[in-house]
Amino acid sequence: MFKAERGSPVRRFLEDAPVIVLGAGLAGLTAARQIQKAGKDVIVLEASDDVGGRTLTSRVGWRDNQYANLGGELIDRSYHAVHRLCAELDIDLGAPQAYSRHAPEDNSPIEGFLRATRFIVDGHLLTAEEAEHAAAELRAAVTASPPAAHEIVEQWIRRAQVSSVVAAVVRSLARFFTQLDPWDCDVHFVFGASSGVFQRVRGGTQEVAVAMARDLDVRCGHRVVRVERGRTVRVTTDGGVEFVGSRAICAVGPFVLTSIGFDPPLDDAKVRTATSLLPAMAGKVIAQYEQGDLVREAFRSLVCTDGPINSAWVSVEEPAGSPAIVTAFFAGMGRFHMSAPEEAFGLLDQVVGQVTGQAVHRLHGEIKNWWADPLHLGVTVAPPEGGRQAIAGILSAIEDRTHFAGDYTDAPMSGTLEGAVRSGLRAAQEVLREMDVYDSHFITERLSKP
Repeated sequence: MFKAERGSPVRRFLEDAPVIVLGAGLAGLTAARQIQKAGKDVIVLEASDDVGGRTLTSRVGWRDNQYANLGGELIDRSYHAVHRLCAELDIDLGAPQAYSRHAPEDNSPIEGFLRATRFIVDGHLLTAEEAEHAAAELRAAVTASPPAAHEIVEQWIRRAQVSSVVAAVVRSLARFFTQLDPWDCDVHFVFGASSGVFQRVRGGTQEVAVAMARDLDVRCGHRVVRVERGRTVRVTTDGGVEFVGSRAICAVGPFVLTSIGFDPPLDDAKVRTATSLLPAMAGKVIAQYEQGDLVREAFRSLVCTDGPINSAWVSVEEPAGSPAIVTAFFAGMGRFHMSAPEEAFGLLDQVVGQVTGQAVHRLHGEIKNWWADPLHLGVTVAPPEGGRQAIAGILSAIEDRTHFAGDYTDAPMSGTLEGAVRSGLRAAQEVLREMDVYDSHFITERLSKP
């Protein structure tokens, strides 16, 4: 059996060769940054022409130098790793936006959303009185028919026999949280704990990735097609360029993971688990409107609908008199509208006009269909609550000098910006051998300490 003696040329190469990170999203860049801080060389390979992965920020075409988040943007109070990372990078977060207002009598987070979020049901914008009535009905339904932990959202709606209005509210929030249809996600997404208060990165979420990449060796335009694992790791790109390192961190999405040739092949359980995951079938349609003050006032909170647009909001803080940018999610069965841009923008114009109460003038727009993006093949992954720990354990397992990161490898925060950063921290610690046991709960516990 091969054994590298301490001080031998092979041993020195394995210790000195760079760690190769596949993917310059938050997971990959977090891992690379931690490893480089420890004194090891790192090379980050990114398939696209820019860093950030699914945190892209659009800056071209918007009046008054405004911008739009094409990917992930919501930062919850429980996102300890993201908050610490932003503090370290001197990145500011915007003022908190409350999409929910909790009350002591609530049986679920949905009641809080009915107080703060505006809902359009069957083309009608619910009044405050109608929303309060729906909250009371929902409270009674949850008491009479408590959701089972593993139950699918649509199953609970039909078992509880709620009214069409309450059913529409629950379905729209399920789509907002998961970007899946209500028959594809379990009830914990809408009935589990949620503060409903979010912040965003000033200047756009991609600023976090740009700041991390600034001092790293990041090679954009290098799409990895093959990873050979043996005494070393040899990574080959679609352009035929080879990189040799001591270890690899695969920080691409689960559906991209299965498009890379691994030699030897990945473990059977890892492959079967990755291919069993359901991608969030969604994208964003974003438009800038001339009547900025009117739009900002109307969209002081989230707007959810039971139509093709499952949710819409104004996320960028801008001075009075400037235009306003409205972001909308098209998810699940509604995603096909994104293939017809004018139709998609027309649907958004209708929602904005209904919420503001008057016709609005669209200045600019952009569509980002993550479901159709060949470099990502989906915007996020939302595994069922009961299977998260097992799924993350399999997908994050180390094998053949290869480590795995990405939000889907973190059980507590799967499918979030926080999950991506935590997975990067975990992968870096594996490479640096800082722990005897590598588990996402360790990261969670450590980040929770003041």
